[in-house]
Amino acid sequence: MATFSEHFRGRVEAFLAAHRFKPTEFGRQAVGDPSFVLNLRRGRSPTLATADKVVAFMTTFEASRSRRAG
Repeated sequence: MATFSEHFRGRVEAFLAAHRFKPTEFGRQAVGDPSFVLNLRRGRSPTLATADKVVAFMTTFEASRSRRAG
């Protein structure tokens, strides 16, 4: 069973691939930290507040793309 950190990291990686985001740009836009994804890949775990910001960014981004496509 995957830990929360593993699940979260997988969700971020899937988002990057699906939307062709560069890791540094994603980190900059989502939380103001271009090293965010690199740190995740190195095994660092985000705080819950940071994880909330990232999930909110991904959700908002996907919703806005759906509205534009729809």
